[in-house]
Amino acid sequence: MICLCEELSLSYCGLDGIIAILEDKHTVLKNFGLNDGSWLNLWNIDCRLLTMFYQSLYAHYDWFIVVYDYEKFCSDREIKEAIIWHEIGHITYPAGKNIICTDTEVQCDRVAIDYGQKEGIKRFWILPLKWHARLIMKCC
Repeated sequence: MICLCEELSLSYCGLDGIIAILEDKHTVLKNFGLNDGSWLNLWNIDCRLLTMFYQSLYAHYDWFIVVYDYEKFCSDREIKEAIIWHEIGHITYPAGKNIICTDTEVQCDRVAIDYGQKEGIKRFWILPLKWHARLIMKCC
């Protein structure tokens, strides 16, 4: 089920438009090749790592940020703001469909850092390191 969670005006960063933050577990799981959410628990994946950005086809919204779990997404304000700014970076540095380009992702992180989200980006990038360490500990 898709849930509209929040609306953001881009005017505060000098851009036109409105971003809607949606929670859509099914779309996020499908996009990342997972059949159900139990894989997130099994592999200890922080669902904030699975955020997506889309251009909207609806007249009222220009962009969508799609998150797996909105409550978890909001659990750390600095990480949330860093993710939002990273996703806003995709307006300038778009990602191709089903393509992960490291250079594009780094450019979007740079946008977040430039808009004062250095600490949030740092904490965001610690998340996969924690996941990787837990995975190694389970395997050994």
